[in-house]
Amino acid sequence: MKLDKRWTPTPENMLEAFCNWYNESIHDYDVPEIERWDTYVVWFCYTLGNAKALISTTRHDHAYFELTWHSDKNQLHVDQYLKVKHDDVDRLK
Repeated sequence: MKLDKRWTPTPENMLEAFCNWYNESIHDYDVPEIERWDTYVVWFCYTLGNAKALISTTRHDHAYFELTWHSDKNQLHVDQYLKVKHDDVDRLK
């Protein structure tokens, strides 16, 4: 996703870009659009001009998203992950 040259990678801007990307990419699927208040930043880091944010939603699909902003390319990349399983390590003994 290309962004305006003046775009700054803050947690709030990452959430806004994520919501825009999500709502544009779901048109082929039978899922409702996502609103800003449905999302939150789990982790955010801005280092050496690049940024990364882990974003989750209040939905019960157990999905989370990794947004990576490359300042030299002025591009934002989105990776989606789904939680498949959660197990306690103590139970694996």
